[in-house]
Amino acid sequence: MKSLLSVALIASFSLSSAAFAAESSTKKDKKDPDRLICRSEDVLGSRLAKNKRCLTAAQWDEERRAQRTLIDRAQANNYKNN
Repeated sequence: MKSLLSVALIASFSLSSAAFAAESSTKKDKKDPDRLICRSEDVLGSRLAKNKRCLTAAQWDEERRAQRTLIDRAQANNYKNN
């Protein structure tokens, strides 16, 4: 019985250390601008259809910046017209 318990404890420690190692390597990868990120986006005019877009982290950041710039310009133009 003690040997079974010992084996179970050793297995749990080895699995937790492997999970920790995998987690620490993904933390380093999260800062990599060339990593690929896939997102599912809704299709306009459809309740069910979705598109999957895969871009690098740098491309997603650039797209977010471009959209934010367009929103800021539209809001600034709206205030000038009123």
